[in-house]
Amino acid sequence: MGPTGLGALAVAVVVLIVLMIVTFVFWARMRGPSGVVWPIRAVMLLSCQLGAVLLAALLLNRSYDFYTSWGELFGQHPTVESRSAQIGSLDARYWPLLLQNYHLNRGTVLDTSIPGVHSHVGTKPAQIYLPPQYGDPAYAHRTFPVVELFSGFPGSPRSWTHALHLASVLDQQIAAGASAPFIAVLPTINVAYPRDTECVNVVAGPQVDTYLTTDVRAAVDTLVRADRFGHGWTAMGYSTGGYCATNLAMRHPDLFSAAVSLGGYNAAPQDLTTGSLFHGNRDLADQNDTVWRATNVDNVNLQLLLINSKQDTAAYQSGLALARAARPPLQVWTLTLPRGGHNALVWDAELPAAFAWLSHFVSSPVTPIPTLDGQLPQLVTE
Repeated sequence: MGPTGLGALAVAVVVLIVLMIVTFVFWARMRGPSGVVWPIRAVMLLSCQLGAVLLAALLLNRSYDFYTSWGELFGQHPTVESRSAQIGSLDARYWPLLLQNYHLNRGTVLDTSIPGVHSHVGTKPAQIYLPPQYGDPAYAHRTFPVVELFSGFPGSPRSWTHALHLASVLDQQIAAGASAPFIAVLPTINVAYPRDTECVNVVAGPQVDTYLTTDVRAAVDTLVRADRFGHGWTAMGYSTGGYCATNLAMRHPDLFSAAVSLGGYNAAPQDLTTGSLFHGNRDLADQNDTVWRATNVDNVNLQLLLINSKQDTAAYQSGLALARAARPPLQVWTLTLPRGGHNALVWDAELPAAFAWLSHFVSSPVTPIPTLDGQLPQLVTE
């Protein structure tokens, strides 16, 4: 009887009904001093309210599959098993800190901002993770591969560094030789919050695609020693950011060599948060539909990894559809977990496998990709 099952829902309904009946029956029958009666009545009312909140939470969780087991709700998540196997403008400003963190074998997270020079969306906050090797004097004139990370909606660059513990995950993976020493770029994707733009160029609205590709790339090239070639840039995102990563990479395969989607989907929705992104333009909607692009656009030379859980039904079905539609040179890999909902605990656990997989497309192979609940990415050939 998991949190998405009918059993839990039925129990919550029964509990709420019982609490309401008890409150109704005993409210007027209680006798005694008011100093005793009213605190008991307050507890009865509070119990009814908590029962209603519990029922609402279960209904919401059932609709969106945030948590698919009680263990997941209380902190359990997929297990990772490792198998054997030109100077940026920020350099001089932070060199003492970069050198210190190199000696401590840890990366450096810097706050910065990225102007919308070409997109005209304004200047938005961003964060950049620089790997320990970035502060190594022996690598002072070397460039590093880049992974551009997209949050969900709502979300911000700090969603990666706080909820998903990006710095500690990359520090550990790089130290173990399981990940390339990525520069991780964390731009703001929700540039028009509270509107959800889905990382697209909105008709008569924010040009978010342009911001996340042209503007972010230009800024990163001046801020840090990033690889300037397409094969040195990758993308990754979770939920809405998963769609952003695959859609932007497929729309700009000259800018990205590989992308990872964690619980993403294939097409921008139209709802109360997005409004009409394309103003009824079917061609623009198709151009931002990853299944449509996989089916109709030739020569998309790109590697995609779709990490989903069968219990995260919408994301799982989206992944199957994109994998079936792909044709060479586009290659789609899948990593499907038997359990797990649509939440940060699951995505956090998936990061080591994701970074290890990306590393195989930006540098010479490193240690084998770790298993995730005993599963490895599988290339879809049919």
